[in-house]
Order: sequence, then structure tokens, then C-alpha cells
Amino acid sequence: MNLLYIRDAIFRRDNDGIFMSSRGEQGLIISVVFTALATFFVVLRMYTRMKLMNRVEANDWMVIIALVNSYVFMALDIIEAVSGMGVHLKDIPPSILERQMKAFWLTIPFYNAAVLCAKASILMQYFRVFPTHRMRVVCWVMITLLAIYGTWAVISAFLNCIPVAKFWDDSIQGYCLDKTKLWFSNASMHIATDIAILIIPIPALMAVDLPRKQRIALMIMFALGGFVCITSIVRLVSLKQIAESSDPTYDNVGAASWSAIECNTGIICACLPTLKPLVARIFPGMVSTFNASRPTRGDTTQRNSDWNGDASTLGAPGEEHEYGAGDPERVLALVPGTGFRPSIKRWTREEEKKLARIAFVPEPRSRPNLTHPRPLPADSAVPF
Repeated sequence: MNLLYIRDAIFRRDNDGIFMSSRGEQGLIISVVFTALATFFVVLRMYTRMKLMNRVEANDWMVIIALVNSYVFMALDIIEAVSGMGVHLKDIPPSILERQMKAFWLTIPFYNAAVLCAKASILMQYFRVFPTHRMRVVCWVMITLLAIYGTWAVISAFLNCIPVAKFWDDSIQGYCLDKTKLWFSNASMHIATDIAILIIPIPALMAVDLPRKQRIALMIMFALGGFVCITSIVRLVSLKQIAESSDPTYDNVGAASWSAIECNTGIICACLPTLKPLVARIFPGMVSTFNASRPTRGDTTQRNSDWNGDASTLGAPGEEHEYGAGDPERVLALVPGTGFRPSIKRWTREEEKKLARIAFVPEPRSRPNLTHPRPLPADSAVPF
């Protein structure tokens, strides 16, 4: 009787073969809660973009793709939780263990896809907000790097073993990549790209010629991505624990939980900078406090429209926008005299031509002093 009581304390079982420990339930709750939070912020983002801004751009669709992958990851995490995750390996029946390992095998590529799409969305926002040649080159290099190593991370996760069934059945003849080295290399790349994405906007933000409060607010907004770096590092520690474990089903809870936290916090951080119009609608006083900027020369709405070369990034004059204050995206548009110190910016020839066209305002011609001329002698008058 005591043995049955101990067994029921370790896991619950019903007629459908559900094995769930208290540790597995904890991991399941974390995955569901953070996916729900990511969904909430994506809904707010899409409402802001579609209803308040009247435009949806590529970075918005990219964050939706990241959320879809996060949902797949959550569904597989639930399967793991009800298949003995958090239970000691020796206590799980073979059929339940196989189901858990199959779900675990599938979580890895969908986790990588969710994290990579969230990062790509952030870089695509940088590409639009910082419209300088140098910044766009940096963003393209980072997006290309994400595409290359992301393709490897997803394909290597699906084809970790040849045949793939060897991943959950070691008795099958075949070949597998070293899981520990593969997981650690991919995790290290995630951390490195997180740090790079965090550092990329700092020089531009430091160069913004804005009041102190507004500059701090912008830096805090972009620095929230640092939390993703923290979750990536903590997840790496949990991966080390499971890689060295002799009881992986019991020790997998930490890695699964932090994987769910990382991919969903990445989605949340990608959504936060786009919510300024919604915050301005709900709390207008708070936004106006940070938007008190120095007066600038003239109206920059038309300037920025010509500068960006993309009307889709600007709305109607007077419309609230995600970034900057007052005129559409003025603060981060990098136009000389309207936000950035000229000593920081180096203009290309094409950019200088555009600036010359939009900055040139012809001065009014001064009217000469009209005086009554003395009449000419009749013999020297010129007939017409």
C-alpha cells in the first residue's frame, strides 16, 4: 500500500496513458503562461499596426511566424509533460518514454525557428528605424548570418540522427551527431546574436540629439532585449545539466522551461517598441512627458518621406508613430539638424543629393529700390 502511495505521489496516471509529475506540471504551466503573454503582446502589436497605424509591414508578419512556431513548441511541450517529463527514467513505461522522446526531438527545431524569427523581426525594425547606409549594411549582414546558421540549426535538429528514429531508439543502427556539442554550439550562437542585436542600436541612440528623458526612454526600450540574453545564458546552464545527466527525463524540465521562456520573451521584446501609439492613446500624459523635444528647423514630415524613399513607413501628418516624437519618425530619421549630430553622420553621394534637394529653399529675391529715372533727352530716346 505504501508503495502505491509513493507511486501516485510521483506521477498521475489515467486510462489514456497520461504520466504527469509535479515537475512536469510546473514546466507545462511555464510554457503555457509565457506563450499566452507573447500572444497578448502580438495581438496588441497587430491592433496598433492595423487599427491605429493602418499598415502592416514585413517585420509584423515575421513576429507572427515566430508566434506560430512558439505555439507548436508549446503543444509539443505539453505532450512531453503528459508523457513523463520530470519523472525518473526507470519509472516510465517504454511506450510513454518513446512518445516523450519523439516530442522532445520535435521541440528543438521549432524552438530554434521561433527564436530566429523573433530576432529577424527586431533586425527588420532596425532596418526601418535607422535608415542609414551603414546601419542597413549591418542589419543585412546580421539577417544573412541568422539565415545561414538558422537553416543549419533547424535542419540539424530534424536530422540529428540518420535514420531519425535512432534519436529515441538507440538500438537502431545508424549515426547521430554529438547532441551536447550541437546544443552548445547553437546556444552559443543564440547568445552571440542576442548580444549583437543589443549592441547594434547603441551608437545611433547615443548620437541622438534629444532631451535626456526621451533619450533614456529610447535606450530602455531597445535595452529590454537584454533580458533575452539573460534567459539564453540561463538556458545554456540548464542544457549543461541535462547533457551531463544520467536521468534526462527527470532533468529535462529546466531546459524545456527556459526554452519556452526564451522564445516567448524574444517575441515580447520584438513587440514592445511598436506599441507607442497604443500607449499614447491610453496614457497620453505619460508619452507627452518623454516627447518634449527641442524645436527643429521646419517641418520634417516631407523630408523624411523623401529620405526614407518608402511611403509605407510614414503615416499622415500628425499621426502617432512607434518611434520618435512629433513628426513621423523624426527622432531616428538621421536627417541633419533634426535629431543627430552632423559630426557623427557620414553621408553617401546619393544621400547628399537627396538632402540637397529637400533642404534647398530658394531665398526670396530682394526687390530693388524703385526710383523715378530722369527723363532722357528726346534725341537719345530709343524707339520700340
